[in-house]
This record gives sequence, structure tokens and C-alpha cells, in this order.
Amino acid sequence: MKAAPNDGGLIAYVGLVCQIGGALLLVTLFLLLRVHARRRPYFRVWGAAWMAAAAALSSVTALYLAPGASGAGGGSFAVFFLYQFFKLLYVGLLLGGTLAFVRGVRMRRYLGPLVGVSAAYALLSAALSADLNRVVVWHAPVAAAAFTGCCLALVGLPASRATLGTRATGVFFGMLGGMWALYAVAFAGVERGVDGLPGEMMRAVAFHNSYVDLLLQMLLGYGMVVLLMEDARRETDAAHAQLAVAHDHLQRLALYDQLTGTLNRRALAEGVGTEAARGGFGAVVMLDLDNLKVANDTWGHATGDALLQRAADVLRAATRPSDRLYRWGGDEFLLVLPGARSEEVLPRLEDALSCADAELDPEERGRLRLLASLGAADYGGAEELEEAIRTADLAMYEAKALHKRACPAPDPTPAGPPLEPAS
Repeated sequence: MKAAPNDGGLIAYVGLVCQIGGALLLVTLFLLLRVHARRRPYFRVWGAAWMAAAAALSSVTALYLAPGASGAGGGSFAVFFLYQFFKLLYVGLLLGGTLAFVRGVRMRRYLGPLVGVSAAYALLSAALSADLNRVVVWHAPVAAAAFTGCCLALVGLPASRATLGTRATGVFFGMLGGMWALYAVAFAGVERGVDGLPGEMMRAVAFHNSYVDLLLQMLLGYGMVVLLMEDARRETDAAHAQLAVAHDHLQRLALYDQLTGTLNRRALAEGVGTEAARGGFGAVVMLDLDNLKVANDTWGHATGDALLQRAADVLRAATRPSDRLYRWGGDEFLLVLPGARSEEVLPRLEDALSCADAELDPEERGRLRLLASLGAADYGGAEELEEAIRTADLAMYEAKALHKRACPAPDPTPAGPPLEPAS
């Protein structure tokens, strides 16, 4: 701040220039990061605060470049007003940006009142100040209260929002609040001409405050950038999670049959669900519903869909968690059963189908009875799985041909009212 040349004015002037450079550096950094701040109004408000800080510090240079303007009137009044006005805007915008981050406060609606109050306070303090030290005394309590409020708002965030960026920024705000409380005492002491050791300490604080300001402002700007990066990372993580959900949904649409909920033929081609099967021996079973066409033609496709769903449910209930069920075609299902043998599996599945039909009431039996042809084959390793599927498919068609020769076509007369469309 302003001081006579023989009282360390050069030290204060160099500190002021460094502080202006630091503020401009932060302005440049925040402008470079504006792409990341498009959906983060708090960061834009903080960027505007650093612009106001640079304007406030730049206005003080007139006191050093034009020594004749260092009095209470004339040009000094203008400097005092500009410094106080932009400093108050700086403090108010930092507080507004913090509240925007913590509680989503819309700074735009408070910008007009902030400008008006800052201008009125700046006019009053400039009119009642004989030098810049007195202006700082007017400004210090406001800054200390605002920075402390920012600190409490960030440090008081719930654990789910407490990050390195919020904690660091809150701590730096707290340090600035404590620093400005010290300035209030030090500059008031310099104004009153306190002597002795206390007076020397107060003058030392007044002459060197720009360097402390510079350090804490750079730390504060660093904390704000870390906070922005953390916020951007959370948004990116959320987008990745959403994409993962969408990918899983699309994968399910691609690999699962929507009607029965079973895996489809493409899933087998891509190796989905065959991990256990490829690790050892096992059996495959091909099943074809003999009466699906009759159900569709007689009672409608809703009944045919219900028949397919029922077949899938019965097969799932009759298999182990390690077994895999695929809808192979329109009315065909494929079962891959690791560690099983076809001569054991085939009778078990036939019994399961028969028992399931026995549970149907007479009205449903005509529509939802499971008439199926099954074929099975064994495989000794992953290399034999494809050939085993072809063998089971041939065996299933042979069983289907035997059924056609042994049994006449089912009576197409409806045995009851049509089913409602399957959900």
C-alpha cells in the first residue's frame, strides 16, 4: 500500500507490481479454463472477481507514479474510490461464486445490488480517508468477514462433497480472512502512529502486505482450479457411467431375446455364456416346439408368444445356474450344459416338460401344452462344441420326424378363448 519513500515505499511498490502480475496471471488462467466453466457459473464469477482485483490494484499505481496525487482530494479521491469499489466487487464476487458452488445461488440477480452497495461504500470511505491506509482500514473488516464466510461455507460441506479442492480452497479463504483481520489492526495502528515495537510490527505488516496477498491469492486460485477439475471429473465419471449403462442396455438388446429373456444365437457366436462350457466336457440339447405353428394359427400369435415364454421358463427351472439357454430360432432352443452327459440330461428334460404340462388346467392345456422334439450330443472340449450342436440339431430333426409319423396333427379346434397379448 502507499507509504513514503523513506518508509519502505519502494518495497511496497514492488510488492504491488508483483501482486498485479499475480492477479493478471490468475485472470489469464481462468480465461483459458472458460471452456470447462460453461456449465459452472461459480467459476465464471470467481474469474470476474480476479478481474476486479486486478483493476483495484492497477488503480493504486497512480499513487506511486504521480506522487502529487497522494493527498486526500483531487486525483487521490478518484484513486481511493476506484480501489475501494473494485476491491469490494472482488470480495463480493468471491463470496457470490462460493455460494453459487455450495448452494447454487444465482449471482446474476445480486450483481446490481452488489455494484450499488460497493459504489456507495467506496464513495463514503474515499470521502472520509486522508490516505490509502485509511481506505484499507475501511475495507479490511468487510474482506475479513466475507473471506471467513467463504471458508465456513466450503469447510462445512457434507462429507460426500468434501474433496481436496473444497478443503484447500476453504482453508485458503480462512487464511485470507485471518490476514485481513490482522490488516485491520495493523493499518489502524499505522494511522494512529503507534510507537515502539508494536508500531514497528504494524508498519512492517503494512509495507509487506502485498507479498502476503500475492502468496495467498495464488494459493486460492490454485485451490479454485483444483476444485473445478474435480467438478469436471465428476461430470466425466457420471457421463462414463451413463454410457456404460447405455452400452449394457444395447448389449442386452443385441445378445438377449426380448420375448423369452434368454440369450440368442448371436450371443453364442460371440462366446457369451460359454466360459464354463469351454473349460471341459459337457452336453448340448436342441429343442423344437412342435405345436408353435398350430398355436399361432389357431389362437393367434399372443398364444404363440406365451407358449415360447412358458417353454423358456420350464427349461430354466430344469437346469443349473452354470447351464446356458439360448433361443436358437423361431421355435428352437439350445441348452449348453457343462459337465453333463446327454444320456442323463435328455430324460430329465423330457420329464420336466411332461410334469409342467400336468400342472396345466384343462382350459390351458389345449393352448399351452409343450409338445417338443429334443436332440442331444456330447462334446469333449471347446473344439467339439460347434460339431456337437450340429449333431444335436440333426438328432432333434430325427425326433421331430418320428413324432410326426407316430402322432396325427393336433385338432385345430380352439379349446378356449384366445390369450391376451403376452407382456
